[in-house]
Amino acid sequence: MDARAGQIQDVAVVGCGPVGALLANLLGRDGLSTLVFEREREVYRLPRAVHFDHEVMRIFQSVGLSEHAIGDTAPLEGCEFWNADREILFRFGFDQGITNQGWRQDYMFHQPALEAALRDAAAKREGVAIYLEHEVTHLEEREDHVILAVRDLASGERRTLRTRYLVGCDGAGSFVRRAAGLPLEDLGFDEPWLVVDATIRKPRAELGLPGPAIQLCDPARPVTFVPVAGPYIRWEFMLKPGETNDEMLRSERVNELVAAWVDPREVEVIRSAVYEFHALVATRWSTRRVFLVGDAAHQMPPFLGQGLCTGIRDAANLAWKLRLVLRGAASPAILESYQPEREPQVRGVIGLAIEMGRIICTQDPATAAARDAELLSRGERDRPTPELPGFASGLLQPGSELAGRLGLQARVHGPDGAAALLDDVVGPGFSLLARGPKPPALGAAARRVLERVGVRLVTLGPGFDLDGAYASWLDRHGCDAVLIRPDHRVFGAAAGAGAAASLLEALDRALTADPPPG
Repeated sequence: MDARAGQIQDVAVVGCGPVGALLANLLGRDGLSTLVFEREREVYRLPRAVHFDHEVMRIFQSVGLSEHAIGDTAPLEGCEFWNADREILFRFGFDQGITNQGWRQDYMFHQPALEAALRDAAAKREGVAIYLEHEVTHLEEREDHVILAVRDLASGERRTLRTRYLVGCDGAGSFVRRAAGLPLEDLGFDEPWLVVDATIRKPRAELGLPGPAIQLCDPARPVTFVPVAGPYIRWEFMLKPGETNDEMLRSERVNELVAAWVDPREVEVIRSAVYEFHALVATRWSTRRVFLVGDAAHQMPPFLGQGLCTGIRDAANLAWKLRLVLRGAASPAILESYQPEREPQVRGVIGLAIEMGRIICTQDPATAAARDAELLSRGERDRPTPELPGFASGLLQPGSELAGRLGLQARVHGPDGAAALLDDVVGPGFSLLARGPKPPALGAAARRVLERVGVRLVTLGPGFDLDGAYASWLDRHGCDAVLIRPDHRVFGAAAGAGAAASLLEALDRALTADPPPG
């Protein structure tokens, strides 16, 4: 461990899976000194999460990673819910054009490749130091810092370190959560499933495998089929009452289950494991200086593919608030907005996942028949992709219709004359988008906020707003300026000649309020 470890750091991150590595990228990009501790030396070689959405891709974009930089990635072709006769009960996600985030709605990916890309990018950032095979064994929170005891698992060396803030990204069994005394609430959805990850020796179409993801709602055995990316595929088979883990993990049993979909000789199983899916949320996500992110704070059934996405959103929400506090640009009280902003959305996502799970997991034939008849009678085979809830409270402009929603990312005129996505032109941080053709007039107080917080002022003149997307967006919502936060959520919107200045004044009040709004 280098000499930096003897100094007090801005942030320490426990866990360097995809969420911890993404957080380290965000913190390092923003110039914060960051230590990351991970028990394992190598990236876990088997896939776990397999899906992320357009919002998450935009967050990856903000740290310089896109779909071409994160290994095996492919747009999802949609998701179909079948009954036992393989009739389509309903489907969604088949409109896979570019969304208002500048990316496709859904992506499938191979986690080891993504995790390696995020970890490699974080290791190259100035101010970030990653310590593999290091275990945090003790934490003690003080008034202005946290003391950590760290053990090098390879050498046995022990060190004591200090950090201003500590973030636990250490998964479902989080040491940080237990050590900080932050309990979990069980929302009561526990189901055992056999997960089979495999590669195929021929393209899916040649093997007769579906292109979209499939939820087979068969009461005899509910099954999920997931085309991942490249040669990777996944099946999830629900265990029936009386079936044991040992029985289900026998290779003969796995092959028997796979054979209902494809010739097992065309498949190489790379992992089979029995998992019990849970719905859990921490009742508190933080103390004064310790925070939980991702699976350390919440766990959900996989039926919406939002587990990883939710953790990435947590990290994006927390990182910019830590930067402003540590750089003296905002009151530490803004950190109290982290759970009030994130928890309602997380609970909403878990609720949607449980709702989908109850459709899928029905094992009573009579109940399944009634479900099928009801769904088929609706005549709504094509449904929109389930919409995730926005933020209802927190660091938002009070009374703004757009506040808490995702801000638009469309094509604009880049500095080299070529079309580019907004974030690639203006960079990370706050963006204040105002109608052109010239920058809005700002008084001295508004300019001080602009400089202190690091807000980028963007004038949406006709030459900049290439497709007129921003003009249309502002028109639809009756506003002349929109302030977008670093996590791409709208802080607020305003109309009139003083719209930009009023948003900066509202932001200043929110960042200096004690306690924070919400």
